[in-house]
Amino acid sequence: MPEYPHLGWDPVPGSPSAIAALQTKLSTSATALGTAHRLVDQLLGESAYWRGEAADAFREALDGDLPRHLKNAHRSVSKAASKLRRWHDDLVGYQATAKKYDTRAKLEQAALTRAETQHERVRTAPDLPESDLTAATAAVTKAREALESVRRLARELEETHRVEAGRIAKALNEATDKLAPQKPGALSKAMDWVDDNLGDSLSLLSASLGLIAIFVAAPVAVPLLFAAAGLSLAAFVSHASDPKHGSALKAGFTQGKFDGQFWSSVVTLGGDALGALPGVGAVAQGAKGVAAATRAGVAAEQGASATFRSGARAFGADSTAAIREADAGPKPVLDWVVRKTSPQAEMPLQAGVAGSAVVTSGIGLSPADDNDAVQNTATGVDGARLAASDTPGAGINAARTWAQLAH
Repeated sequence: MPEYPHLGWDPVPGSPSAIAALQTKLSTSATALGTAHRLVDQLLGESAYWRGEAADAFREALDGDLPRHLKNAHRSVSKAASKLRRWHDDLVGYQATAKKYDTRAKLEQAALTRAETQHERVRTAPDLPESDLTAATAAVTKAREALESVRRLARELEETHRVEAGRIAKALNEATDKLAPQKPGALSKAMDWVDDNLGDSLSLLSASLGLIAIFVAAPVAVPLLFAAAGLSLAAFVSHASDPKHGSALKAGFTQGKFDGQFWSSVVTLGGDALGALPGVGAVAQGAKGVAAATRAGVAAEQGASATFRSGARAFGADSTAAIREADAGPKPVLDWVVRKTSPQAEMPLQAGVAGSAVVTSGIGLSPADDNDAVQNTATGVDGARLAASDTPGAGINAARTWAQLAH
């Protein structure tokens, strides 16, 4: 915090860097919340064309408190971020002015010290005219008034700072009252809900996109698969940083406490990681294409713009091909069931597997998650799906991607 020793106090307290850091976090959160809300709305709109148990479970999992909380939290956090950005800029200006006043106070204090020294010398000197003492006294008075004038300006600045800080605080409260649900503490509850359920919400959205991708044409499925992988990666980061999962895993590995919470954490993080794997592989494949296109452009002495366009095309083509290849890759258990039954069973089986991911993800956001029996059942379903469907195919795709990148 800046100090103003020559003024004698801090007329403009506050930390612009702390405000800027908070504003940045709020802006990032608002963007994520807005994106999540739009995606939920879009998914609910598109789900109107689906029929069957999986579609009903999907709509039930997404509908309810989630869209409302996301919308209200997005609007409130956006408003708060805007107000904090303005307060940051104002505070920087106030503190710059206070520093100028402090510098002036230093100069005026030095002038007062000189005037007082001269007054004392004149007062104690023998045989000096009375006019010299009068002049010295006047100089001291003038210097004191100049110093007091600077401090008066600082007090006026302090009052401006106080009034503006109060106005910003009131505006932040109004953002809560007008944009969040209309009851005391609603914004706090909404933000707590989002914070507590962010990882599960991202997992639900990822699973939902994976389910949609089964029923749509290939050109539409590709961006959905990319988005699903990205959401899985974000869910993995969120779940990995959740103390609940961290403590459960630590208790299992250090204390041998392999209880339901331990296996729930293992399955949750494993599912997120496997869901993110196709996207990571596709991006890596695209990056390899960019590198090759850049080398070719340099060798052909193309301009920077042409080389950039070639790299962008290569990234798009190679990453798209990789995500399609991962989606169409072998699924040993599912393929075995299809061979034993009928080719017509492939899509229903895929929908059933993807639908189970949607349902179990939705359970994590519902009150039923507090029921140990329900939670253990969901963990068992997820674990069976990972072991029988996701893990074998992911392993094959990962090995294939690694072999391609190694060449």
